Amino acid sequence: MPTLNGRCHCGSIEVELRTESDAALSPRHCGCDFCHRHGALYVSTSSGTLLVTLNSRDVSRYEFGHRTAKFLVCSRCGVMVTAISEIDARTYAVLNANVLSPPLEVDRSAVPTADYEAEDISIRLDRRKKRWIANVTLIER
Repeated sequence: MPTLNGRCHCGSIEVELRTESDAALSPRHCGCDFCHRHGALYVSTSSGTLLVTLNSRDVSRYEFGHRTAKFLVCSRCGVMVTAISEIDARTYAVLNANVLSPPLEVDRSAVPTADYEAEDISIRLDRRKKRWIANVTLIER
């Protein structure tokens, strides 16, 4: 399995994504104001595994809208790294590909922008269970 590593600018939040291939990541933009303002390019694969390590307490867990996801934002450098969602006692996540090093080679102009505003909560959670990373470990140091 290929391993992709990344972190926020200062290193307070580190990630390690293991996936079958980069092609399985299906990059996409979210059209909401929060994600647009952060310039997030999301990737996920239901067969991947994600390790998120919080190296300091300088991490904000931001929630908005339906409050079904927590966006992990570094309070030191301001980088939004990942969003996590607790569904049926399991943690799911989507990763901001902008934190990966080396960066993914993606034609950003060809990446679709999704509009999730019309989704009700049950549809949103079902979509996440199918598309988001289903094997997530969160370590707080």
